[in-house]
Amino acid sequence: MPVFSDRLCLVQPSSGYQIVSHQYALALTFPYLIRFLELDKKFRLSLYVEGRTEQSFSRHLQGEQPYFVLITSNTATFPHAVKLAQIAKSEGCYVILGGIFASMNAERISTNYPCFDKIIKGAPLAGMFDQFPLDRIVEGRRQYDIDFEVGDIWDLPLFDCYRNDPVCYEITFGCVYNCNFCSLRRIWNAGVCSHRSVEVVRSDLKRLANRQILKIIDDDILQSPHILAACDFRLSFKKVIAETRIDRVNEQSISVLREFGVTHLIMGVESFENEHLVSSLKSRSGIWTETVFKAMDLCARYHITARPVLQVLYPGMSKNYLQNILPYIRDWTPTNNIEVFFSFFTPHPGLDSGKGIASNLLTNDLADFDHLHPVYMPDGYDID
Repeated sequence: MPVFSDRLCLVQPSSGYQIVSHQYALALTFPYLIRFLELDKKFRLSLYVEGRTEQSFSRHLQGEQPYFVLITSNTATFPHAVKLAQIAKSEGCYVILGGIFASMNAERISTNYPCFDKIIKGAPLAGMFDQFPLDRIVEGRRQYDIDFEVGDIWDLPLFDCYRNDPVCYEITFGCVYNCNFCSLRRIWNAGVCSHRSVEVVRSDLKRLANRQILKIIDDDILQSPHILAACDFRLSFKKVIAETRIDRVNEQSISVLREFGVTHLIMGVESFENEHLVSSLKSRSGIWTETVFKAMDLCARYHITARPVLQVLYPGMSKNYLQNILPYIRDWTPTNNIEVFFSFFTPHPGLDSGKGIASNLLTNDLADFDHLHPVYMPDGYDID
């Protein structure tokens, strides 16, 4: 049973390329955590961002002497999270892992990685440190309530290392769609959304106005019509990145997004193969292809940089798929104001992978799910 201590260290692992090379945006993981647990009032905090300091993690722990070490991790950074957790344990710390990756793979992590004392599955519970749960896997809430101001957390010297980075922001948490390749619906309440109010967004905008780039990480920004109608981000940021479904892009919606201040629009194309589109509840290929190119044309007309996302590896894909799609995407280049993103289907072994998927996994070792190792192979392909 852990003892109470007011010293707590927040840890963001690197993947070796995300934090250092690409300067990825600061997601609001830590401010959310601080808000939910009210840590800014009750704890003495330190922050270790791997790749942003020359100080070793051991030296940081020896200097700050925290008892609790909270590590956030995604798929790519998990191997580094394990390494940092092992260091923290060697320094006598109590290590807690949280985040979406931990939520999706909690049972497997609990079984195979003893370096984590607690694993938070879902959103962290308020007051968790006052009455610490006995179970190793802590079941949190399955839905965020995000209608709160980020507040003065941004002013904490703790976050100075992020001052020159883009910042991520959520207007709506949740998704009303039912795409079968998405894992998030399995750990959060499917179809349930939490919205920030206009007043909260306007207040946060004032605090975030010194940032150059804002990335709105909602699954579909068009689920927030109250914000789109009432707020204008154009004067606050040089670049505003948002995401929507490609079949929701039309003359009216793209005009609203432009007036709102969106400069870059991420859109899930996913595939041009009929079977995959139908099974993932998108559309049929003929209609879908027409929809995709209409959306691209609208983005060009309204001077919004299009960022189509295309899956290039998924269950059931045909052997010649990659060659077949070349005519569709040959002109998708930055010179044409299109920045195409490619994604890979990577089912997590910690989830029920579904029929015909588990047998195609090349490994069950979560340390290999780092975006660098092959972990899944469709039927008809081989490792060479």
